[in-house]
Amino acid sequence: MSEEVKSPNYWKSLGELARNEEYEKFVEREFPENATELNDKVSRRGFLRVMGASIALAGFAACRRPVQKIVPFSKQPEDYVEGEPKFYASSAPFQGALSGIVVENNEGRPTKIEGNEMHPASQGNTSIFSQAEILNMYDPDRSRYVRKNGERSSVSAFAEFCSEHFSNTNQNIAFVSEANSSPTYNRLKDEAMDRFSNAQWITYEPFGEDNALEGTNMAFGQRLRTYNQFGEADVIVSFDDDFLNPAADKNSVENTKSFTDRRRVMSEDDDMSRFYAVESTFSITGSNADNRLRIKSGEVDLFIYALAAELSGSVSGLSAFNGYSNKFSDHDWISVLAEELLDNQGRSLLTVGRDHKPELHATVATINVALNNDGETVGYIEIPHIDDQNNREAFSGLIDELNNENVDTVVLVGTNPAFSAPADLNFEDALSNAGQVVHLSDYYDETSKLANWHINRAHFLEAWSDGYSYSGTRSIVQPQIEPLYSGISEIEFLNTILTGEQSNGYDLVQETWKNYYGNDFTSQWNEALHDGLAEEQTFSAASVSISNDFNSQASNFISDAQPAEGMELVIRPDSTVFDGRYANNGWLQELPKPMTKITWDNVALMSKKTADELGVKEAGLGKSEVEVIAITVDGTTVEIPAWVQPGHADDSITITVGYGREGVGRVANKTGTNTYPLRTTANMHVAGNISVEKTGETYEIASTQDHNSMEGRSLLRYATLQEYKENPNFSAYESAYDAEMPGVAFAEEHGEDDPLSIFNSIDEQEYPDDEPQWGMSIDLNTCTGCGVCTIACTAENNIPVVGKREVSRGREMHWIRNDRYFDGDVNDPKAVHQPVPCMHCELAPCEQVCPVAATTHSDDGMNQMTYNRCIGTRYCANNCPYKVRRFNFFNYSKEFLTGGDDPEIVQMAMNPEVTIRFRGVMEKCTYCVQRVNRAKIQRDIETDGESKKPLDGSVETACQQACPADAIYFGDLTDPESEVVKTKKNNRNYLLLEELNTRPRTSYLAKIRNPNPKLA
Repeated sequence: MSEEVKSPNYWKSLGELARNEEYEKFVEREFPENATELNDKVSRRGFLRVMGASIALAGFAACRRPVQKIVPFSKQPEDYVEGEPKFYASSAPFQGALSGIVVENNEGRPTKIEGNEMHPASQGNTSIFSQAEILNMYDPDRSRYVRKNGERSSVSAFAEFCSEHFSNTNQNIAFVSEANSSPTYNRLKDEAMDRFSNAQWITYEPFGEDNALEGTNMAFGQRLRTYNQFGEADVIVSFDDDFLNPAADKNSVENTKSFTDRRRVMSEDDDMSRFYAVESTFSITGSNADNRLRIKSGEVDLFIYALAAELSGSVSGLSAFNGYSNKFSDHDWISVLAEELLDNQGRSLLTVGRDHKPELHATVATINVALNNDGETVGYIEIPHIDDQNNREAFSGLIDELNNENVDTVVLVGTNPAFSAPADLNFEDALSNAGQVVHLSDYYDETSKLANWHINRAHFLEAWSDGYSYSGTRSIVQPQIEPLYSGISEIEFLNTILTGEQSNGYDLVQETWKNYYGNDFTSQWNEALHDGLAEEQTFSAASVSISNDFNSQASNFISDAQPAEGMELVIRPDSTVFDGRYANNGWLQELPKPMTKITWDNVALMSKKTADELGVKEAGLGKSEVEVIAITVDGTTVEIPAWVQPGHADDSITITVGYGREGVGRVANKTGTNTYPLRTTANMHVAGNISVEKTGETYEIASTQDHNSMEGRSLLRYATLQEYKENPNFSAYESAYDAEMPGVAFAEEHGEDDPLSIFNSIDEQEYPDDEPQWGMSIDLNTCTGCGVCTIACTAENNIPVVGKREVSRGREMHWIRNDRYFDGDVNDPKAVHQPVPCMHCELAPCEQVCPVAATTHSDDGMNQMTYNRCIGTRYCANNCPYKVRRFNFFNYSKEFLTGGDDPEIVQMAMNPEVTIRFRGVMEKCTYCVQRVNRAKIQRDIETDGESKKPLDGSVETACQQACPADAIYFGDLTDPESEVVKTKKNNRNYLLLEELNTRPRTSYLAKIRNPNPKLA
């Protein structure tokens, strides 16, 4: 085998690649001394402020039961069993697209969100945003009451205002709304437009799908939604489209499921799709590409037009591109891509990022149709609730009308344009010209402070609603708890404006659904409520053909396309806080970003070459002091920390929005840098010819990329598909390690066939025959590195958020980390992701050194932690070669118990099945033992005590259940038919640090790439 297969040179950061003096010192400091006390001059009040909304994790959040005396059941309901959770189907809305969920309830309070297996948008899985919504609901910083001119008021007072104010149906009213697919909402919207003769309705999303809709309109003469079906494609080409990232694509869960299904390789006889990515920023999607090309975002249009010109001589519909030439026409990729696409007509798929201009979406749609991909790998669907107008243009027009004092009332539904609107529109000044401003929102935010009326919105887990999935499945949103702060939903808000009366969301939704079901309403409604969705598919695929006007339009826009001169600025939504709406969520703030592993901040990403030209040094290690740069666009300057990102395009800088908020919540306040001022109507996503200079200042960044370093050990194994077919056992122990690697003992050096044990002698562990033996396998070929496993584990296991200062010291508490490794040249490396939970070793090194037997082996083979026995020596962490054990340096729970706004209900946000840990104990992955025991008890009941072994698939760990890539397998190793056993028999299966002979219960399937050899 090639040397690349035997010992790839993986590295997490530039420091590790160089292995300089600073890196060696950082590795030595991994277990810092004097770490058990908070030595900094930080007050307890300050500590709680840093923790902010994550306090809900320890029950700090303000939940509420009905205000009444609690009395015992005089007659207990038949379906109620104390201590057993209930599960209810519902849906989670995000940017107007619903994803099916199942919500776990414990004694009337929601504690965990899972995907609904029956729903096509989730198929049982979730995104990081869906998982984090539990924390959003329990956020103590959510708005708690109605405000009139900043003073406390009530919903009834607002209803009285509506009854009087909106009785004038001739006034000029502007409704500004978030994207919302709810048929009930849109029914009320239509009623409002019919009632108010001078009303206008604008949907404003900072990162919406307007460009894509305008593109299909340009290509086909209809505003249609593009529905990519990655699982049907043999060749995929992505142009700056991060479709696996929920922050970049609202259908990311379904995309991931579809994409990875076509990438799953279980034997050397299997085939897989080939994926090309052309992008400026190293994205989650790009890291999963077989071939990746980095170019400036401002030149993606030139690349697409050059590809269209190459294809124009072989397919019809691209005549406008005949003879067209630009700087990319002779690029190696153009001829290779054209050949691949022509050889795979009807089985290929091209996609472009929704942030790019409509002309690019039109061109890509036209290429897909020309290659006969329409109806095969890509569909174009009709969306009934999509506005006919370009909402960005309409929003700019509204600002003009406000400045001319032509608007009497502005009604804002959920959206926050005072924070996110293009800076050149001066939204705050324009809004001051309106007669009345009414705002419904989750927080008393930047826009609420400008409104006459602020109405606190109910979370979707507290309210009735409905809506459609991305592809058109109609779903019900079912509340799980009474509104914590007496908030109202969007549909109740609109109905109050229309009627002047308080309303009930349940009645409003039923009124809409009666039109669907007619006389058989009750039974069909109950079935939809139980399943979480209606069976019928309501969005239909449109029959499309290339518009007669397209080629004439194309001739104009391709002639206007010019190479991007100078330095460019790319503006993206953040991968964890999105456009700012999740900025007050501690789980998401502390989740390391997939490619940089930065927490609690946003930065300016740039390549090593660009950084060298600007004189910017790469980040240090651990507690990173990085240089601050000043970016100027059209006279506006923002100062932001710089971060060198391997694989980033040269002469390009990427920033993300959503940070730097003030007066919203304890987590969001003054966290990161507000970059929205650099975003204008002319530069919504890319700005050219920017000015960049160093400020001379430095800023501390908390990044986990060098935490838990493996110090040169190779944990990853991968090969190309061709290499795998030639040598199916490439991942086996003998060929996977380099004997010259320092610190690793090899069996072959001692003339033995098997790896040596780190123990002198130990008897084989014997387990009871009636107990299952649990094991896990993780498929690196399908893992995308999205991080949802980490968030799901946090939500399930009451894992505390520790804040930026503690993360910078290496004290993050996540039980499953998601390592990101680079391989190859620093300017253009490949990237691989690897989730690392506790290995649950058969011969666990941690168990041998614990002086109080706090960590032991269970009868079903799990490495257990007995928290009330642990005395905090941390010997186990020092002896763990996988570095997966976490130490509670502070008594987070005690701080929250005594510092919360509502200490009497401190436990309501937590999973009651998981022990709350206190200061001075070690904790780690438990294979979700609470779920395991629940299934064992249920199986024992079902078999009248004959078996404690749950059926395969009846136990899912939190990380496994959430993963949209289905990359995690878990089950009973004594069941030869279980999925986990089948994966462990796969020839790609391998163990981490197998030479140590710790015999991990968790193993991995080596990664396979399918690159085009012509581009190697």
